[in-house]
This record gives sequence, C-alpha cells and structure tokens, in this order.
Amino acid sequence: MTTLAQQHSTPSQSPTAWMATELSVINELNQRHVKQVMDYSKGFLDKTFPLQQGSHKDVCSYVVYYQQLLAFFADGSTSGLQNPAQFVALSGHREAPNSIVLNNNGRHVELILNRGGINGCQDKASIDDIQLQTSEPDCTWFSMISGRQVSCAHKGNKQFTCKDGLPYPLA
Repeated sequence: MTTLAQQHSTPSQSPTAWMATELSVINELNQRHVKQVMDYSKGFLDKTFPLQQGSHKDVCSYVVYYQQLLAFFADGSTSGLQNPAQFVALSGHREAPNSIVLNNNGRHVELILNRGGINGCQDKASIDDIQLQTSEPDCTWFSMISGRQVSCAHKGNKQFTCKDGLPYPLA
C-alpha cells in the first residue's frame, strides 16, 4: 500500500521526516476539504439569504449598520441582503460581530465569525462555522463545516441582540 507521503517523500527519509511529510500532506488535504465545504456552504447562503449584489463567497467582512446587515467586498463596495428582514440578531459588536443570526421561514442560521478560529483564519470573511437550526425537539444545530451536531447547551452562554438592540433568545 502506498501512502500519500511516499508519493511526496524520498526513500532515504528518516521515520520522523516521513511522519512529518505524511502529516503535512494530510493537513493540506484537510484544508482543501474545508475550503470545498466552505464554498458549498456559502453557495447555500447565496440561495437562502441572497445579497442584493455579489456573493457570500466574495465577502471580506460583515458589519451591522443601523439595523441592516452589510457585506463588504475587496473592492470596497457593499451589499445588503435582498430580504433585509432575514437578518434578526448578532452577538458581539456591530462593527465586528462574533456571530450573525439569519432567519428563513422560522429556521435560524448562525454565521460564526472568528478571525483566530481554525477555519476563520483561512476565510476572507472570517467565517469559522455556519450552523443550521434543526427541527429536532432537543434543540440541536448542525454545523455545515464540521458536519456534526451542536447542542443548544453549547450556545447557552452566548448573548444575542436583535437588530433593534433588545435581547434575542435563541431557542
């Protein structure tokens, strides 16, 4: 059986160097996979929460201006949501939110923004995760990026604020 590292390494490498090469290749494959999943997830955002102009794939940052979610692009242009009512809440500061909560037909979607996160540090908009509220009775969410369920207990410590400034309970 040939491993990926054997394809990228020389036979004279020590076991330690071989292992480092193998880990490097696996890390590269994982990064490619996360990028593919992130691109797919942003495509989901484009279909479910379309912007007036542009694509979520090209967004460099999200901010809340008054009661509107604005997406900023690399060329300095901005865009809001086609349906501004889909933006319902945020956590953190309006100028640099930690997360944005969108709502489509009663289902919440949370964009978790974290420039220092495992995925957020590789994404130009700092999206670390995109989580979907499920219809499960035990209050679970689904991470589009990791493919795992997330319990509401995990979200319990987060404080969400409506776009009008009032607390937003996320149940």
